[in-house]
Amino acid sequence: MAGALAPSRTASNHLCHSDDPASTNGPSPTGLALTNGPALTISHARSLRALPLHLLRTSSWVDQWPVRLDAGELATLLSTLRAGSEAASARLADNAMAHATASIGGVTGQLSSSWPPQGPHDVVAALHRILTRSRFLKGSRSCYPLETAVGQMAPFVQARLPITILTIGFPFKQHDNGLKAAGPWPDLAELGALLRLKELHDAFAAVYPPGLRIVVLNDGGYSRPRGWAEMRRYRRQLRRYAQLLGLEDAARFCDQSCFVARLLGPRGWARREQHRRRFRELITSLAGSPRSLDSASGIDQRLAEELPRALLVNVPSFRDILWSLVYSVPVPARAGVEPRRWACEVLAWPDGFSAPELSPEIVSARREVVGCAWQDTVNYLAASLADAAADVARRFPPHVRLATVASRPGCSGFSYLGGSTLLPWHGTGCLDGRGLLCAEFLVSLDHRNFLPVYSDLIGDDQPLLMVPFARTLFTQGRRRVDPTLLATARLRHR
Repeated sequence: MAGALAPSRTASNHLCHSDDPASTNGPSPTGLALTNGPALTISHARSLRALPLHLLRTSSWVDQWPVRLDAGELATLLSTLRAGSEAASARLADNAMAHATASIGGVTGQLSSSWPPQGPHDVVAALHRILTRSRFLKGSRSCYPLETAVGQMAPFVQARLPITILTIGFPFKQHDNGLKAAGPWPDLAELGALLRLKELHDAFAAVYPPGLRIVVLNDGGYSRPRGWAEMRRYRRQLRRYAQLLGLEDAARFCDQSCFVARLLGPRGWARREQHRRRFRELITSLAGSPRSLDSASGIDQRLAEELPRALLVNVPSFRDILWSLVYSVPVPARAGVEPRRWACEVLAWPDGFSAPELSPEIVSARREVVGCAWQDTVNYLAASLADAAADVARRFPPHVRLATVASRPGCSGFSYLGGSTLLPWHGTGCLDGRGLLCAEFLVSLDHRNFLPVYSDLIGDDQPLLMVPFARTLFTQGRRRVDPTLLATARLRHR
């Protein structure tokens, strides 16, 4: 889904197969002003709604000092990230095997005589310990107890087959309103997310040599219409990242619509599409014309009266979808106003229409935003209900599900980058002042004086990442990222 939903009922996680004016590195009045305050940190906000948009600074001064990584600097960044990730995988595997050895009566540290264990249960226990460490875990461990892991993984272990891990995501970059990301390309946030999957794969393979088979269902266009050209470009770059990281043999990227259509077969898919059209007509009639965001609660009440309770159990509410999507749709431009500043004004109170002091332009823009989000919500909810009616989840082959939106029973909650748990495609990749790879909203990074960093990896139309102004240097005629920051870049451990 385009926005990170607050879970309702039970959260929906459907299963589906220049020049620089500075001439020295010493402190200057400008430099001191830029590095005061929260200049080295990120906000940890999980939604644009959590940010004081009307107060954020969106000045374009950062565009006057772009930073570019040359080939050597890019190589340093990537090799540093990979080395740290490989070391973390090795530590996780060693700790899991030591714990398992001690649990089955061996001596910690003497793994050669007692590892691997003979029973699949002991192997799964070690793998379960890896999967539920804080480096990967999102949400509560109680959603994925050992007993559930044994039931899902033991058949693979008994057959000595790679364990299928399935996750849904990487739809497209959320750049429509300009506040989350600068453009449509996957950036360092997505690269870091794939590196996290590689980390998990390598740790599993060290304990259980058949390793993992990672299936990523790209859900762009599945519940909301989206241009194919943009999604193809996004997915092509994802595969390039996977190759750079050595993940291409372990990960399979699939279009969710095609995957589910193959699962259901022609007749099953046709029935699912009939359900979707019927639900879309019903929701449209119940929702009526776009109104305030809070009025959406009444739509959920009417849906509950029209549809079986069981059908709604694992489906997000109209209200929660709408509150998410309103921060993800395009904001109509206003001539003469900087686009990010205007988007902040519109989205600070997206359904504030009635105050007498409001200009006609902002009222019109807010109504257009709510109307667009309203229509997308109808489409999203109709698709979710159609999946439930067609019982799509039960058609999947055996697998372990990684729940990346909200943890729920039977699924292992999974966090790609830790921290705020903002999904990579909902924000912009950055390194904070300590070198931690994070996803953060572009508008927040602007406000916190982060600079855009470009690279030939994705070109000049969009930064690959952003870094704090204080972690850059002006040397040899150009502004560069502090080499120490590149040499200490790493994924968060929680």
